[in-house]
Amino acid sequence: MLRMICIWMIGCFIGLCPVYKAFAQPISPRNDSVKVIYIIHADSLIGIQKKDSDITKLMGRVILQQGNTLFSCDSAYKNNTLNIVDAYGHIHINQADSVHAYGDYLHYLGNEKIATLSGHVRLQDAQMTLYTETLTYDLDKHVARYQQGGRLVSQQTTLTSQSATYYTDLHQAFFQYRVRLKDPQYTLSTDSLAYHTDTHTAYFVAPTVIHLQDSATIIHTRDGYYNTDAGEAMFASRSVITDSSQMTTADSLFYFREKGMGVAKGNVIWRDTSRKVTVLAGYAETHDQTHTLLATQQPLLIYQMKNDTLYTAADTLFSGIVSRNDTLQSRHTTNNSQQATDSLRQDSTTIRYFSAFHHVRIYSDSLQAVADSMYYSFADSTFRFYTRPVVWIGDYQLNGDTIHLMTQNQQAKELQLIENAMIVNQIGRGMFNQVKGRTIYGYFRDNHLDWMHVNGNAESVYYVQDDQGAFIGINKVSCAVIDIYFKDQKVYRVSFRGEPAGAMSPIKGANLQDYLLRNFSWQADRRPHSKEELLQSSPGAWKFFQSNENMP
Repeated sequence: MLRMICIWMIGCFIGLCPVYKAFAQPISPRNDSVKVIYIIHADSLIGIQKKDSDITKLMGRVILQQGNTLFSCDSAYKNNTLNIVDAYGHIHINQADSVHAYGDYLHYLGNEKIATLSGHVRLQDAQMTLYTETLTYDLDKHVARYQQGGRLVSQQTTLTSQSATYYTDLHQAFFQYRVRLKDPQYTLSTDSLAYHTDTHTAYFVAPTVIHLQDSATIIHTRDGYYNTDAGEAMFASRSVITDSSQMTTADSLFYFREKGMGVAKGNVIWRDTSRKVTVLAGYAETHDQTHTLLATQQPLLIYQMKNDTLYTAADTLFSGIVSRNDTLQSRHTTNNSQQATDSLRQDSTTIRYFSAFHHVRIYSDSLQAVADSMYYSFADSTFRFYTRPVVWIGDYQLNGDTIHLMTQNQQAKELQLIENAMIVNQIGRGMFNQVKGRTIYGYFRDNHLDWMHVNGNAESVYYVQDDQGAFIGINKVSCAVIDIYFKDQKVYRVSFRGEPAGAMSPIKGANLQDYLLRNFSWQADRRPHSKEELLQSSPGAWKFFQSNENMP
């Protein structure tokens, strides 16, 4: 009996010697494909023989090694038959000094190289730290998963979710169910999200709501990415960006933080809800610092007024904010002194204006217009038309070198034809009623033309009709001032002031060309006849606009 005990003690001593020897020496790298789990150190160990298993119980400062991975803990059971380790207390897995995992308990399948950790679990690499209560980590495939809630922290970004998968070699994480991301630049909520910890880029793969920090801006998206390091973002699939008063959507939206610039491409819709203005376009740019909007590729401006809607098409639309020390009146003067005074009283930092360039066409139920360029400011609610402008109101064509249309409470209030002003009304083939002057002022009531004041070298040609409507003569008059009054959108009275001179000639035998005033030009072919003519410029955007009129 004594002999057997001596042999057993010698065997244990010999078995322990390699353990202490390996711990004292530097650990030589081994091929990670090796499945053998080596005992590097333990304060004590006990061999346990069971029917089908050979188990080693290790206690005190336990260190194990498999390939280039080290395992340390307070105690462990190592099943040598199944190559399984169950470890307890202060678990630390060190995989090639690149990935570290910590927990209270470890169940490790040595053949599959799959570790299941529980209790205050922490997974860490150079890019992030992951916290959860239960984690499965495949050391061979470098994949970690949790299913019972967890949190990933990467620099200043924190992500939480019900479940997640993290690829340690790719530095990519995929989160599912009740996903929340918090970053100094933004927060988001979704049910599915991909995140790259090396580039700090979030990829959106499901309906996502993003709130920008220190801003009222909210983004609704389901496809795109946000890179906080580069300050760049892309939102696809008709994403929507809203703030307190504006909304933007398009096929694709881009943002560049360093440039302070946003770009929208494909069926763009930009809406200013506070001013009831919408812009449709194929392409648009916005700039944070200047608060400007540039729209190209067949842009269309829609202005919803009180009893009408104004549609404006052009080659280019531009919108900006008037600077604090600048006013509209310093750029574009009018003859209405009261409007100038009202403009100066406003806070210019809140005044938005719109400009349209080249091939400008306007349509509304009450009036239509064309010009080479147009300018509108909310400072005085005035439309300004430049370069060959023409305005049509009912059956009347209005011309001038420059035309101003003032509005009030979203209704037409006053019209100014400045220099070479002329009003033309065709009443028959080759027959035109005409009024001409240096300047013509028109005044509206209930959005309809009420009366007009022709000032400076006024001239008129008027075809006289009898009670049955037959033409009996042509009245041509010149004077200082002519006032024209309208009823039911037709002329019912003309008043000549300042010693009028002229005569009425019989229409029979008259050469109608002789009764066309100087600079007469009938331009009916330029007149827009329906909003559909203008909407053809942005059919795709209009389709989205109609189907999403109530979107945020």
